[in-house]
Amino acid sequence: MTEQTKVELSEKSFRGLVVGAVVVAAIVAYANTAGNEFVWDDVSSVLLHKHVQDPSKFFQLFREDQHAFGRGQGNFYRPLVAASFMVDFALSYLLFREEPEETRIPEVSPFLFHVTNVCWHAAAALLLFALMTRLGAPRFVRAVAPLVYVVHPLHTEAVTYISGRADPMSAVFMFLGLWFALCEGTTAKRIAGTALAALCFCAGLLSKESSGIFPFLLLLVLLLRPAGEGEKKPGYLVRFAPFIASLVILGIYALLRSTVLRFGAGATPDIPLGRRLVETGQALASYFRLLIIPTGLHMERTLAGTPRWTALVGWALLAGCLALIVWSFRHRRYRVCLGLGWFVLTWFPISGLFPLNAPMAEHWLYVPMAGLLWAVAELVWPLVEKRKAVGPAVAATYLLCVLLIIATVDRNRDWHDNESIYRTTLADNPRSMRIHYNLGVTYEDLLGNLPGARRHYEAVITLCSDQRKAAGKTMGGGVLWDQELEAHLSLGKIFFQQKQYSKAADNFRAVLRVKSDEAHKPLIATAAFGLGKCYLAFGDTSRAIELFKQAIVVRPDLRNEAARALTQGLLGASAG
Repeated sequence: MTEQTKVELSEKSFRGLVVGAVVVAAIVAYANTAGNEFVWDDVSSVLLHKHVQDPSKFFQLFREDQHAFGRGQGNFYRPLVAASFMVDFALSYLLFREEPEETRIPEVSPFLFHVTNVCWHAAAALLLFALMTRLGAPRFVRAVAPLVYVVHPLHTEAVTYISGRADPMSAVFMFLGLWFALCEGTTAKRIAGTALAALCFCAGLLSKESSGIFPFLLLLVLLLRPAGEGEKKPGYLVRFAPFIASLVILGIYALLRSTVLRFGAGATPDIPLGRRLVETGQALASYFRLLIIPTGLHMERTLAGTPRWTALVGWALLAGCLALIVWSFRHRRYRVCLGLGWFVLTWFPISGLFPLNAPMAEHWLYVPMAGLLWAVAELVWPLVEKRKAVGPAVAATYLLCVLLIIATVDRNRDWHDNESIYRTTLADNPRSMRIHYNLGVTYEDLLGNLPGARRHYEAVITLCSDQRKAAGKTMGGGVLWDQELEAHLSLGKIFFQQKQYSKAADNFRAVLRVKSDEAHKPLIATAAFGLGKCYLAFGDTSRAIELFKQAIVVRPDLRNEAARALTQGLLGASAG
C-alpha cells in the first residue's frame, strides 16, 4: 500500500468519524425535544395554517405570508419552511388519522416536526464541515468547529422551537451553495457548480430573508480561498461567475419582495442613530457573552437596564475582530481572516445599525457563529500543534461539548410547552407585554386557569399604561395598543363568566373608546357584543339589542348567538 493510499484511507476514516460524532452529538443534545409540544408561533405556522394542512395548496404557499392564518398578516416570505411543515403534517396527521377531525385545531403529534428540526441542524453542521474540508482546514479545526456548533445551546431557539426552523434551513442552503460555488476542474464542472450554487441561494431566500447576505459571503470566500500548490487560478469571469449569478438573483428577489411579494409593512421602530449606535455595541457585547457563557437564554431579549459602558465593550470587541482580520490577512492566515470576516459580515445586518423589530435575538447568531467558531479553532490550532498538545486539546474539546450538551438539554426543557417557555421568559424579562398576553391566553384557552389568565391580562394593561406615561402620552383619542385591546376583551369575557358584569362592562367599554378603523372593527364589534350581554344581565334589553345590531353589522356570524342571548335573557326576565 502506497503512502498516498494510506493518507486517503486515513482521511476517509477521519471524515466518517467526524460525521458520526456530529450526528450523535446532535441526537444526544436534542433527544429530549421529542416530547415537546407546539408552542408560540407554531400555532399560526402549523396548527391554524389551512394551506400547510392541505397538500393541494402547495403552490399557494409561494404566494402568501408565512403567518397568513392565525397570528395575522406580516411580511415573512418563507414558502420552503411552510412546505417542510406541510410534509411533516402530512406524515404526522393525514396518513395516520382514523377519521376526519372537525376541530379548529387538529390533533397532531409534534414528534416528527422536532425530528426534522434536528435533522436540518445536523445537516448545517455537516455542511460546515464539508466546506471547511474543501477550503483545506486542518483536521483539528474541522473536528472542533462543527462539534461545538451542533451542541451550542444558543441554537436551541432555532432547533428546539419548531417555528425556528427557518434558520437551520437557510444555513443549510447557504453552506451548500458555498460548497458548490467552489467546484473546480473542467468548464462543465464549474458551470454545474455555479448553477447549483444559484439554486441553493434561491432555496435559501425562500427559507429566510437573511439569506440575502449570501452573495457577499460568497465573494469573501472566493477572494480569500487559499490556492493549492501549483494551482492555476482561472480567469476572473470564470472565478466570480457564482458571485455574479447570485447578485442577479438577489436583485430579482428584492424587486419581487418590494412589489408582488410584499405582504405587509415591517414593524420596525424609528430609533435615532445615536441610540442605535449605543445599542449595537451593547448587543454585540451581549452576543459575545452568550457565545462564551450561554446562560440565561430567553426569547424576549431587550437591552433595558444594560449599562451604557457595555456599548464601549462591544465596539472594542468589533475593533479587535477587524484588527485581527487585518493581521491574519497580512500574515497569510486566510482561513482565520475568512472566519472572522464571515462573522462580521453576517452579523452586520442584525447588528442593530439598521432598524429591526428587536434589539437582538439568539437565533440571529445561527450563521455568524459558524464563522467565529471556525476562526477561533484556526487560531488555536498552531498553538496546539507547536506544543504537541493535540491530546489535551481534544480532551478539552470533549469536555466542552459535554458541558454544552448539558446546557442544551436543560434549555430544551424550557420549550416543553407554552406555560414553561412563557414563565421562563418572564423570569428574565418580566415587563414583556407580549409574553404576559401569551401566557394569559395559555391559561385561559388551554389550561382553564382563569385567575392566572386574569392576572397576566391585567399585567399587560398595567405595562401599556406605564409605557404610555413614560412616553408622555395619554388615553386621549382612544389610543390603545393591539395587545392592550385584546387584554381588555379577554378580561371582559373572564369577568362575564365569573358574573362580575360591571367589571366586564368596564373592559368592553375601554375597547369601544378606540377610534374605529378597518383593522380594529372586528375587535370593536366583539366588544360591543360583550357589552350587549352585560346590559342583558343588567336588565336593559333595549340597549343590549342596539349593541347587538352594531356588532352584527361587522360580524354577521354573531347573529345566531345574539338571538340565543336575547332569548335566554328574556326568559330569565320572565322567570324573575
